[in-house]
Amino acid sequence: MDNLFFPDAGLVPEVLDGGRMWRKLRARGGSLMLVEMHFEQGAVGAEHRHPHEQLCYCLEGEFLYSIEGEKATLRPGDSVFVPASALHGALCVAAGRLLDIFTPQRDDFLKP
Repeated sequence: MDNLFFPDAGLVPEVLDGGRMWRKLRARGGSLMLVEMHFEQGAVGAEHRHPHEQLCYCLEGEFLYSIEGEKATLRPGDSVFVPASALHGALCVAAGRLLDIFTPQRDDFLKP
């Protein structure tokens, strides 16, 4: 059976935006993927679209999040749903972390 457990010690973060952001693939299987995103203050998750549905949960920090032009501030404990193909992005107001869940999995996040 494929991996069922994903201990943190074996997970390697992928550095993005010159170190202002990094992501760690926390777990994946079936049609689901769990990704932790870390942002330094001022880092921008540029607006983009993808065919995956996404849930996003704010673990810490503060983010100005937009989905199809609608904006909200995310703080710890807040969540959002991003429909498939919706234009979305985030500006990190205070350094923090987001936990993203994708379905189906983001094959573009997988290393060969």
